[in-house]
This record gives sequence, C-alpha cells and structure tokens, in this order.
Amino acid sequence: MTFDNIILDVDGRLATITFNRPDVKNSLDTATLKELHEALGRIEDRRDVGALILTGSGDSFCAGVNLKGYDFDDRAAFRAGFRDVAMWWHQMLHRVHRIRMPVLAAVNGIAVGGGLGLTLAADMAVCSEKAQFYASWMSNGVANDGGSSYSLARIVGFRRAMELLLTNRTLDAHEALEWGIVNRVYEENLFDEKSRQIGRELANGPTHLQAMAKESLHDGWRRSLEEATEHECMNILESLDDPYAAERLAAFRDGERTNSLQVSL
Repeated sequence: MTFDNIILDVDGRLATITFNRPDVKNSLDTATLKELHEALGRIEDRRDVGALILTGSGDSFCAGVNLKGYDFDDRAAFRAGFRDVAMWWHQMLHRVHRIRMPVLAAVNGIAVGGGLGLTLAADMAVCSEKAQFYASWMSNGVANDGGSSYSLARIVGFRRAMELLLTNRTLDAHEALEWGIVNRVYEENLFDEKSRQIGRELANGPTHLQAMAKESLHDGWRRSLEEATEHECMNILESLDDPYAAERLAAFRDGERTNSLQVSL
C-alpha cells in the first residue's frame, strides 16, 4: 500500500508518521485514517522500531475530522458517513494507545477537536511555541469525541476538562504545558531537532519495559489495587527473563549506575 495522505519514515529505530494534508490543516478523512491504520500495523510488525513520532506537515498538527464533503442537509447520508469515519478514527486511537512502544506527539501547530484527542492519546507530547489547542466540538454542534472522554480529565483534571469542553477556550502552547497536555514547549527553530532527539532517545530505550509501563498505566485505571499490584508482579517476573535485566542488574550490583537512558527533554 502506498500512502497519499501521510508520510511514513523509519530512521534507525525511530518511526515518524506525518499527516500530510496541509491544505485542510491536516484534518483526517476516512481514506487518511485507513492509511494511518495500515502504517501503524507496519510499525507494530517491525521489531527493529522502538518509538513513534506523530506530527503534521505545514503549520498544523491535526484539525480533527475533515467535515468538508458531507451533505449536512442529507441527515441519513451524513450520519452514515460520520459513523464510518468515527469507526476508523477510533480504531486508529486504539492502536496509538495499545502499540507496544512509546508514542510522541510532536505538535507543530494547531490541534483541534480530534487533533487534541490524538495529542492526549500519545504517551508524551511536545509542541512548538506556535501550537494551539482547541476542543471545538460544541462550536461545531457535535458531542465531544476523539477519545476525550477517556483521556482529557485523566490528564488535565475534571474541572479543567469541563472548562475546555464548556467554554470553547483555546490554549496556547505555554498554557497547554501548565495544564499537562504537553511535556515541553520549544522555540520554533528548535522544535524539529528537539522532537527527533527525544524520539531517538525513547527509541533506544528498553522497548519491552516501556510497553509494560504504558499498558499498566492505561489499564490501571480500571483495576483494583490488588489486581494492579498482581499485574505489576507478573510484569517484573516477565522482565527478568529478558537479557536486558541481567545486564542492568549486574551494572547496578557493580556500582556502574548511569544516566545513559535518560531522555533529554
């Protein structure tokens, strides 16, 4: 499958998916979502890839679902079309949440509606100073979507989540940092370099342990304390079977503690 609406690049252990529809602010239609689904599948199948960056081309990260082309006056057709695009969008979000490697959202511009949801779905996010974050659903006359009911309050807290949804407030980059939507803000001239540096350092880390941490935090919300701690124990026992554990534990025993795995945010 060749891609018309996204760019998939693999450089060493780092994969990058770029939404490549700058003429529509990288809003995503069904065709683009199918391409994303295929690209994520390819990355999942590669054992030589350790991390994924999601970013946008031009001056936008992602403006959510592309509503152009729908006939709003034909309610039945619009409902059918939206149901189809929502299904593909949700499948894409599920894969971002579940892919067994770190996912970094590199937000280069506006993140609107589903674009905000996709930022929240990533494991970490950084943005340029020109980034803006806007929930947008109510102003468009539709209920909130994009996985926001799962992720938004978990990340920013209930009161701030309701403020974003009810007031149509737009957050600039530094407000998004204060609210916990992104981990860091970078000057525009440093943004690409820093994003790729973080991505490479994540990719060179212990992917199997990163995947365990990711899965345990997502599922930990739904587990009791007893279930969560039992699952942690099972993960520890599984991780001890990996040669990486023997190497790192021996280094710790011999006093060779190192920060070589620290990511330079």
